[in-house]
Amino acid sequence: MVVATADEREAIERFAELVGDELNVRELRFVSEADELGELEVKPNYRTLGPRFGKEMPLVAAAVAGLDPASVSAAMRAGRPIGIGVGGHDHQLEPDDLLVSMKPLEGYQVEREGSHAVALELELDEDLRREGRARDIVRAVQLARQQAGLEVTDRIALTLDGDEALLEAARAYQDYIAGETLATTVSFESLDGAEPVRIDDRDLRIGVAPA
Repeated sequence: MVVATADEREAIERFAELVGDELNVRELRFVSEADELGELEVKPNYRTLGPRFGKEMPLVAAAVAGLDPASVSAAMRAGRPIGIGVGGHDHQLEPDDLLVSMKPLEGYQVEREGSHAVALELELDEDLRREGRARDIVRAVQLARQQAGLEVTDRIALTLDGDEALLEAARAYQDYIAGETLATTVSFESLDGAEPVRIDDRDLRIGVAPA
C-alpha cells in the first residue's frame, strides 16, 4: 500500500511492474493519506518540553495524550502550533514539541517519512510462498547458466530435482520459469550426485544443457 497524490499515483503506476519485480510484490494499492495505514499516536518531546515545563511535565503528557492525533498531524504538516491547557493556563506547542508515530494496521509493516508512507502486508498464503520459491528457482537457474559458461541468449534444456515443495512451485510456475531462463523444456527427473542449492531451507538440484 502506497500513499500517493493523484499525480504521484499516475507516475508510480507507470513503473508498477518494475516495483513489483524489484521488491517481490504482487500488487500495489494506493491510499491518499498516510494516516490510512495505521493508528496515529502523539507523544510529547521531552527533550524540548522538559526544560520548559519542568515539574509540570506529567500534566503536559496528560494534555498531549488527550489531543486528537489526526488534528495534530494536520497541524504539524501545515506548520501550525498546537494548543494545550496545563494548570489552568493555555500553552502553544510547536511541531518540534510533539512526536507523531504510527501503530501499523494489524498484519502490516509501515515505513513513514513526512507525508509519504508505504505499508507492506506481511501475511503469506501458500500461493505467495509458491510464487516466491519460483522466483528463487529462477535466480538459482540463472546462476547455474553462468556457471555452465552459457551465453545470455543461449536456450537450455532444464532439469529440476529435489524437495517436493520446490518442485511443486516449479510445476505451478513452469511457464514463468521457462520464460525467464530461456528453457525450451523443463523436466523433473533424478539428478543424483548433483550438488544441491538451498532455497527456503530446502534442497534443489539443477541441470542445464544447451537446447
